[in-house]
Amino acid sequence: MGVLKKALAVVLALISVSLAVHFVAGEIYGLYLAQSDMVWDYLNWPIAFGVIVVLAYHYRMKRAQDRQQHDDNVSFSYLMTNLKLFAAIFLALWFFANWFEELSMNNETDSAVTGFIWIAFNASFVVLGGTTATQMWNDGPGRNESSAVPAQQLASPLAADDGVASEGNTSTQTNPEAGQTTAADGEKNDIPATN
Repeated sequence: MGVLKKALAVVLALISVSLAVHFVAGEIYGLYLAQSDMVWDYLNWPIAFGVIVVLAYHYRMKRAQDRQQHDDNVSFSYLMTNLKLFAAIFLALWFFANWFEELSMNNETDSAVTGFIWIAFNASFVVLGGTTATQMWNDGPGRNESSAVPAQQLASPLAADDGVASEGNTSTQTNPEAGQTTAADGEKNDIPATN
């Protein structure tokens, strides 16, 4: 699964970079093409694949976050996971609605509103697609998908061998054989034990 995730991260990064390059420089080299919109017609197919990959990845991250979070506390990672999922859903709906409308227009001229919608989508997808590709690349195989150790257990105090929780040198334990109370760092106190 890790190799597939890395491959999808590379493909998504290439889609985002090609969209960014064509978005910025398309007006320059579009003058030399017979049909300037021809590149967009071909580029929409990989963008559709990228939108689906982004949506599926953030849906899986949301499911993994829900499995790991066992309380009602709202953390920053919880908010970011939900925000990215809702942004992916919004961009997917936005892209496919506009793309299907463009496919059914039969070479009619675009309005200024339609042009602005595509400009806003392209810039938004470059940002979300690029950050998702980076997140997919840096995410180890199944790191966020494993629920063997809950996140709260990692931050819990260290437990000593005898089951007494100790955090720093402040906790003490009673040793019944010696009749003394010992500190967590191993120092002995001269306090007599009570029976």
